Amino acid sequence: MATETSSVDPTAAPTFVELGADPQIAEALAADGITHAFPIQEQCIPLALQGTDLIGQAKTGTGKTLGFGIPLLQRMVVPANPEYADLPADAQGRPQALVVCPTRELGLQVATDIERAGRLKGVRVLAIYGGRAYEPQIEALQNGIDVIVGTPGRIIDLANRRDLDL
Repeated sequence: MATETSSVDPTAAPTFVELGADPQIAEALAADGITHAFPIQEQCIPLALQGTDLIGQAKTGTGKTLGFGIPLLQRMVVPANPEYADLPADAQGRPQALVVCPTRELGLQVATDIERAGRLKGVRVLAIYGGRAYEPQIEALQNGIDVIVGTPGRIIDLANRRDLDL
């Protein structure tokens, strides 16, 4: 999980469950020692869980990924979820969320954070970026992915090749 630092007393902040996070997500985060929200998360999570569009701005390392990542994860209908069978057959296994990052380094960090927070729910996350072979990324897409985290160039390339169905 990305290092999240703050000068604020973390135990004075609300827990993720208090903000409305799914208990499985909160449990996965707690296993990594993350139990209380940072200010950007405290402000973003309740709004995003309501479906409100928002823009958040904060310094590096202050928790922006989980600020949008927790609500994103809660919207996932994954194979372990009974509602998955209700999805149209052509929607099963297709990405339900797309996160665009400007660099592969940030993309890998965001993908790791989202994957770790969603691991108990069985969320499948794939980082796609240039500088590596297409084949492993295409194979993962064919096997089913819930969240794509990628750089613009590789997202466009895979979409143009019709390997990524947006």
